[in-house]
Amino acid sequence: MRIDRVECVQRVSQYLRIPPGNLYMSENNILASDDILPNQCVEGFSAIVQALIMNSTSPARHLGSDTEKQALTRQWLEYAVLRINYADNALNSKRILRDLNDALKSSPYITGTEMTLADVVSYHLLHGIVKDLSQQEKAQYVNISRWFDNIQQDDEIRQKLQLVNFDLLNLYL
Repeated sequence: MRIDRVECVQRVSQYLRIPPGNLYMSENNILASDDILPNQCVEGFSAIVQALIMNSTSPARHLGSDTEKQALTRQWLEYAVLRINYADNALNSKRILRDLNDALKSSPYITGTEMTLADVVSYHLLHGIVKDLSQQEKAQYVNISRWFDNIQQDDEIRQKLQLVNFDLLNLYL
């Protein structure tokens, strides 16, 4: 089961402890919120997530500590909108898993050595896909398995989502 954009924003806002405002789909089928910024409608998944970050108590922690990390976080948030959000068939899912597995080859988190909201958003959007992977597929995407298992250990991020089993004995045999 994939979670939709509205549910993902709700989970991100819960993690950040920031109300998401009135979330709805606009006439153009674009996610929008009326109450995040004063007297402004914010449209688009990435724009809403970034507005939530800016309203949080520590935006640098969630967006990245320097301009390069912030740019990478924004880039991965856009990737989530354009790619991960459409992982509704096996071909798209495999492509996304390959991309992310490659990105995680040399770093513990998507943007490098620090966790950002790109990790949190990607975790929520990918949960249903990763949960349904076989042990062999988890071994094939070992970098995603390592990253995903690390992220899901944080109860504030995982919330009520099911823990995905990464039985290392089976994974590496």
